[in-house]
Amino acid sequence: MGNELRIAFIGAGNANFGGGEGPWDHATRLEQIGGVSVVGIADINRPLAERRLAVRRSGAAPEIWSEAAVFEDYRRMLDGTRPDAVFIALPGEAHGVGEAGKDIERTVAAAGTHIFLEKPLSAYPPEDVAPVAQALAAAAAGGLIVSVGYMFRYSQAVAKMREVLAATPGGARAVIARYDCAYSRIASKVWWDLRRTGGAVVEQATHFCDLARHLGGEVDLSSVRAVRIAAAEPAGALADLPAGPDGRPIDADIPVERRVPRATAAVWKYDSGAVGSLTHAALLHGEKYDSELEVWGDGLRMVLADPYGDCRLHIRRPGGEAIETFAFAGDDPYRTEDEVFLAAVRSGDASMIQSPYADAMKTYELTWAIRRAGEEA
Repeated sequence: MGNELRIAFIGAGNANFGGGEGPWDHATRLEQIGGVSVVGIADINRPLAERRLAVRRSGAAPEIWSEAAVFEDYRRMLDGTRPDAVFIALPGEAHGVGEAGKDIERTVAAAGTHIFLEKPLSAYPPEDVAPVAQALAAAAAGGLIVSVGYMFRYSQAVAKMREVLAATPGGARAVIARYDCAYSRIASKVWWDLRRTGGAVVEQATHFCDLARHLGGEVDLSSVRAVRIAAAEPAGALADLPAGPDGRPIDADIPVERRVPRATAAVWKYDSGAVGSLTHAALLHGEKYDSELEVWGDGLRMVLADPYGDCRLHIRRPGGEAIETFAFAGDDPYRTEDEVFLAAVRSGDASMIQSPYADAMKTYELTWAIRRAGEEA
């Protein structure tokens, strides 16, 4: 097929192929971008991978899938197809540590294959993930491209916020993040199990924790304080839990101490002296999530509204009271992050990557600091 990049997928789930409750879908973005040939899909659920491939071969861009083969073992795929780059999107419990079978990132890096890795980095504590971070740092120093899927770093709205902050003396003084997910349709038992995902702050609110760092700077982790509503508390009872295959609530057979908190409220200080906060909950019914991120500076207030949907940015600038509103119709940060990754692989220039693994590790540490502070309160 010419000079296309040889791409493979590790994980045939929704993040790589679409579906579920989110707007992700790397496969479709690659079809739109072009210049690639998909050579393999690896997933322990082989029938799922085969169905994904069949759908794509009858879809909008069948030509990029003509060489693709399905594998249950990603190592056999690496050996058999020799991809230039892989997109890894797996449950947090399946990767990110040195344990045999879960050391996927290090194995791919050792093969010299560039990596796009979906968040979160893992489901295990940061100290268990640290050896992977060290190995990937060494690989990156040798020219390996590693990009982590914090797509909001490629958002036009977020770029505008950083531009305004750079022009505001003192920058951000307070960052306030709020994220309330609609839980009624989250029918994956894995999502409700704290040990399998790391919890909703680690797995889901991680995007807002990353934005809090991206806009506010580095966080003093020793300052993090949090409280939560645990599933076992009276306030933790939820009225619209989806049913599992047996008709009972989806988390009925998960030990109560392992069920995800229903809400978490955290505060912290930045190294700059600014303050930050996150309130995350799984309390809304239906399908539509509600999220918002606010930044205050000296004379400045910015509100990033509905960043996953009809994204709007409201700005009140220093020296005035008028509010400007910016819309970003057509902006697709998921596609932009994929375009940037592919361009970096082609050029060998990692400076284009907005979220390298080492930086993503700092976000991972923040999410775990919040989780632990909530458990200890």
